[in-house]
Amino acid sequence: MDAGERVREVLAGRLPDKVPWIIYSNHLPRGTFERRLRDMGLGLDVRCSVYKVSMPNVRVERRTEGDYVYTTYHTPIGKISSKTRTGLKFQLPGGSATVEYFVKEPKDVKVLKFVIEDTIYEPDYENCEQLEEELEGDGVVVAGSDYTPLMKIIIRYMGFRTFALMQTRSPEIVSELVDVIDRKYEEMYRILAHSPAKIVNVGDNIDSVFVSPRLFEKYCLPYYNKYYEILKARGKVVMSHMDGRLRVLKDLIAKAKLDVIEAFTPPPMGDLPPKEAKESWRGKAIWMNFPEEVFLRSAEEIRKFTLHLLEEIAPGDGFIIGITEDINPDHFKKGMSVVTETIYEHGDLPIKLPILSD
Repeated sequence: MDAGERVREVLAGRLPDKVPWIIYSNHLPRGTFERRLRDMGLGLDVRCSVYKVSMPNVRVERRTEGDYVYTTYHTPIGKISSKTRTGLKFQLPGGSATVEYFVKEPKDVKVLKFVIEDTIYEPDYENCEQLEEELEGDGVVVAGSDYTPLMKIIIRYMGFRTFALMQTRSPEIVSELVDVIDRKYEEMYRILAHSPAKIVNVGDNIDSVFVSPRLFEKYCLPYYNKYYEILKARGKVVMSHMDGRLRVLKDLIAKAKLDVIEAFTPPPMGDLPPKEAKESWRGKAIWMNFPEEVFLRSAEEIRKFTLHLLEEIAPGDGFIIGITEDINPDHFKKGMSVVTETIYEHGDLPIKLPILSD
């Protein structure tokens, strides 16, 4: 089987010949090193957008000063602005981080609502169709959506500190904003549902340190289930990015109408072992993120961790192993080589125990 077939077999509830091993395509530099890993089964997870966005009554002003980009939304009822630090280096140069968010105080919410309600979503399917055609068996194409309403508020509009203060002092503001975003999202998800994409990611970055069980149950679960129904009516495989600490959320995640939990990160960075996650999320595939901290270790330690991980997920049904987060660039080639070689040698399915004694 090729890399794409392996992923699709897992998503269909079947057992491929080997554990699928896949990486976000933008995390894999092209060249000889890439070809060597892909010849050993590493596949590409290629992301695409299937819609375009416009705001006809909002004037967007951007200016750059040194390492900062200032963005201002000018509307008929006022303006809001954000500040972004650029030039940061994660795995690759060119990273950025928001240091001032659009919503700084309650009065900004009125302007933000105008911006959201003025947003128009339109189909833009050509790029996705081309990627599907060109990629063939080298991986899978995943159409991305925006964050769910709560996470959009936290990650893009308020930041966690302002969100926490507003949720404590004026929770009705948060609820109203969630409703406004959700109503507009219905347009976006219907475009996604009618797109040629076979797999759709409901964007998020769930971590129980920031999203408590109470918040998850009120503001995440209903929207996963709502968007799932829209997408599933058109036959999509639906997943969401949950890369944080999930132990206290595991029973609620089990209630989410999702086919796949993507970016699930086991210990030492996450707090939920793969076996426990599998038992809790019956009927869901687990698209795992190989913990990037492990790449900082020696080659032999990385190999032992990978073998132990394969033992943990044995017999291996319902699991995909991937790279969904940035890796320290000084350890990227070492770690990717070791993990790829280890899965190539020991990743045949069903996994037969023991492995570590080999």
